[in-house]
Amino acid sequence: MSKTKNLHELVNLLVKALRHKIGALVNPNEIYAQKYAKDADVLMKEAQKVALRENWNNYEKIEIRKELEKKLKIELEKKDFLDSRKFDIMGEEIDKALNFLGLQN
Repeated sequence: MSKTKNLHELVNLLVKALRHKIGALVNPNEIYAQKYAKDADVLMKEAQKVALRENWNNYEKIEIRKELEKKLKIELEKKDFLDSRKFDIMGEEIDKALNFLGLQN
């Protein structure tokens, strides 16, 4: 698989993982919150596997972040049942995820 495809796969996994994690954080009393949190952990482990396939340079790390921010914002806007705090914690959760994967600049 090419590096570009791995980059897009990584971003897509991160979008799903963070969408689920943020959903569980902002609406903790909903019945789906625990399932979302578990799904987020599974998706982060998959993202970690993809991230380890490549040696990412600084330019690619910036691209991953920009694409992730853009796609995650779009996904969170679609989820109108989530509390509006979702946008307040989005940046912090992106930082945590990228740091976890060693992709933080």
